[in-house]
Amino acid sequence: MDGGVLTPRYAFMAIMSCGIAILGLLQSSAAVVIGAMLISPLMGPIVQLGFSLCVVDFRMMGRALVALLAGIALALVIAMCIVWLSPLREATSEILARTQPTLFDLLVALFSGLAGGYAVITRKGETIVGVAIATALMPPLAVVAYGLAVRDMSIAGGAFFLFMTNLLVIALAVTLIAKWYGFGTDNSPQHTAWQAAIIVVTFAVLVIPLGLALRNIAEQSWTAKEATAAVDDYLHEHGGSIEQMKVERRGERFAVNLVLLVPSYLNDAQDKIQALIGQKLKHAPIVQVRQTLEASDSMTRDRATVDALRVQVDDLNLQVEELKRQAEPWIALHVKNLLQQPCDVAVDMNKRKITVTLPATGDADDKQILALRERLAPLEPGWAIEITKATATQPVASENPSAPQEAGH
Repeated sequence: MDGGVLTPRYAFMAIMSCGIAILGLLQSSAAVVIGAMLISPLMGPIVQLGFSLCVVDFRMMGRALVALLAGIALALVIAMCIVWLSPLREATSEILARTQPTLFDLLVALFSGLAGGYAVITRKGETIVGVAIATALMPPLAVVAYGLAVRDMSIAGGAFFLFMTNLLVIALAVTLIAKWYGFGTDNSPQHTAWQAAIIVVTFAVLVIPLGLALRNIAEQSWTAKEATAAVDDYLHEHGGSIEQMKVERRGERFAVNLVLLVPSYLNDAQDKIQALIGQKLKHAPIVQVRQTLEASDSMTRDRATVDALRVQVDDLNLQVEELKRQAEPWIALHVKNLLQQPCDVAVDMNKRKITVTLPATGDADDKQILALRERLAPLEPGWAIEITKATATQPVASENPSAPQEAGH
């Protein structure tokens, strides 16, 4: 079993397969995860571990454990680095699916191990069985790396439990197949006894928590089904539908979070729904109901009317801006006519400000400027009026204040 020892090829394939697996998990792509399974090298050391347990070969067992630990460490390091560098860090459905192992996962590992042991001993279909074993090992190992990278110990712990369950069950299943085919028959009674004890204790330790987890999932699924039926009965009388529902276990009770799509607000929805669901469950549930109003025909018409009014308001605002733009030069001309002297006039309709710049060569002093400002103030109430003298380098237009300035050609 050359594939069960630590070699450069084994290390390289372990890194590549776990790297591909974590990328597939982050993208929630089952196809990419399957690609990682195809190149995973974990079958060799696990089968060798199970076979060494059967024939009580501690040297072979040591080589297999070294290869396994090295492969696990390399895979974890590369996968964690990918998660740290990746902009995608949300826990996808592919990741969450490997954080709650159940008794079914143990059975998958058992059948994979039995098939792997048979394939290795009989030399038939080793590659295909290797894929089946990798299915149970490489994705959970990548999820462990994800949980460690994002510091979510619940994800890392659940995935590690699944990984160790699969690893141990596959190795022990290989031991059983090897025993079936006559390997290890010359073992001493003591060896046979502790082999049997290891197998029985391992399966017992794993079966109990996995069986409880499976029971909890089954209860949660049944509760969700009963809650859906109760809410559907209630909504059948009042109209509406279930937009979203989430059921979670909280101790001995279940929490049901509902989002309902209803034609009008139902005042007693929470109490009625909680009572209906409570009739079907052993313990009173925790129910939270949120209601979203449906879009009726009258609401649609009202929205269309509002949209039309908004368009009209936008058109009026554009017309007002255009009128302001056209009024600015006429206001400037009006101010020039009032002052009856050469000057520049700038008008800002939005800020309601008039700026008058007198020529630098003029004889207007501060007292005269103040008099000009007082003359303009009553004529343009509410406007800010600023009158200044131009600098020597700033020219001021000299024009006939009694007539509009025509554009030059």
